[in-house]
Amino acid sequence: MRVFGRVAFVLVIGSALITSGAAEKPTLEHIFPAGASRNSTHTLTLFGKFDAWPPKAWSSCGVLVFNFPTNKGKVEIKVPADAPVGPCLFRLYSEEGASEPCIFVVDEGSECEENEPNNHFSKPQLITNLPVTINGRLEKNGDVDSYGFQIKAGQWLDAAVDSYTLMSTVDPVLRLVDTNGYQIAWNHDFATFDPRLIWQSPQDQMVVLQLFGFLYPANSEIQLSGGPGGVYRLHLALLDHRPVDVFPEITEHEPNNSKANAVTINVPGKVVGTICPANDEDRFRIQLKKDQYIEARVEAGSFGSPLDAWLKIEDSAGKELARNDDVDSSRDPRLEWKAPNDGDYVVVVGSVTHEGNADFRYRLEINPLSPDYRATAGANAFIFTPGATNEIKFTLKRLRGLTNELSASVTGLPESITEAGQSSSAKEGENTLRFVVATNALPFSAPIQIVLRDSLSKQERPVPFQLVSRSENNGVPGGYTQLLVETLDQLWLTVKPKAEKK
Repeated sequence: MRVFGRVAFVLVIGSALITSGAAEKPTLEHIFPAGASRNSTHTLTLFGKFDAWPPKAWSSCGVLVFNFPTNKGKVEIKVPADAPVGPCLFRLYSEEGASEPCIFVVDEGSECEENEPNNHFSKPQLITNLPVTINGRLEKNGDVDSYGFQIKAGQWLDAAVDSYTLMSTVDPVLRLVDTNGYQIAWNHDFATFDPRLIWQSPQDQMVVLQLFGFLYPANSEIQLSGGPGGVYRLHLALLDHRPVDVFPEITEHEPNNSKANAVTINVPGKVVGTICPANDEDRFRIQLKKDQYIEARVEAGSFGSPLDAWLKIEDSAGKELARNDDVDSSRDPRLEWKAPNDGDYVVVVGSVTHEGNADFRYRLEINPLSPDYRATAGANAFIFTPGATNEIKFTLKRLRGLTNELSASVTGLPESITEAGQSSSAKEGENTLRFVVATNALPFSAPIQIVLRDSLSKQERPVPFQLVSRSENNGVPGGYTQLLVETLDQLWLTVKPKAEKK
């Protein structure tokens, strides 16, 4: 994702909670606006369910100030001048539990809000100071938001949307028209389902950028969509050159399309190349030791290149040893591989579609890997009951032959909660940590962390909850494979008040 020097709040929803009792915790589905600039105060609209008003709020950056007025569903948020720039998470919570975590983006650049009515290209909202981030919302089905601005001959328009990556419920589209409504350019999907439109103006003129969207996840209806979840952040900039993140400077040296002229690179190493002309294959020679692990990764679609790349590793005789096309629901390839012997190997990049030109750019990165592990929390929030044994679960996967002993603990617990005498050693697969909550435990609501400690290296690492998800229903994509914030390691614990006897 590209950043125009801003911070944005992103809502994250859809993760599992462990709940008990009939009382209702606050639920939060969307917020508007989804971001704010430093040293500013804004009133946010909260979309969700709030039985008890007001709730309390928490942010992962720790500096945001919340004030809940008497108006239900509103919160005043103050962003200090020294707030960290970028996306952070926040929650609503009460004695009954916590909402799903939300992402809020903090910006150090100029921001404004959409002003209705701006549905028609002939009556757009005029934007005079660029670069700017516009916080908007497609309020109802059929809504179209139009923004008009001047552009000079030779200038590049760079318009990018954060919406899908905010876990919005629309699949947005950008459409550029002239003042007569004739289409000049458009974009639907770029690196994600969020669009990005890059266009150079041939003359001085006024143009109108329109934003609309379809329902996400899609259903059988074909119509423009909107509603509480139609939140977006539109980033507009006028540049004197093409954006360098989409068109990085090429460092590859041709010819390198055969084993004989493969270019030697070090490990670790990086190179920016291009598949040009069509059917081009780029080869890079690396030297490895026996049983050495490496990761070879290509970025292309992830920064908007039209290249759908494949990646393979060959031995010195040209025999294919490993190959990958797509990984983790991305069209970009990645290989994790162990060298069978000392010697030279060749990493090859090509095009799945056999297409190629000067815009088919990619970044190849090769890094050494060592034994490691990956752990994931089973939920992002937990509710404990006084006078009972309660559980926290996480899964552990050892990678590349890791044998070091790992021990698990939970930090941030109140004194009224003690471990239930289980071993702290973490095993492969699902792990369950059990805790006894005292009968007279006071109510508690705060972040906690599951921490894994490596007995050999003495390093400690929190166990995160994965906010991204991947699903498919009869060929229709669901879930969010890329978000502005993708993991959360500050989990939430609620100890509910002791139930009174009737």
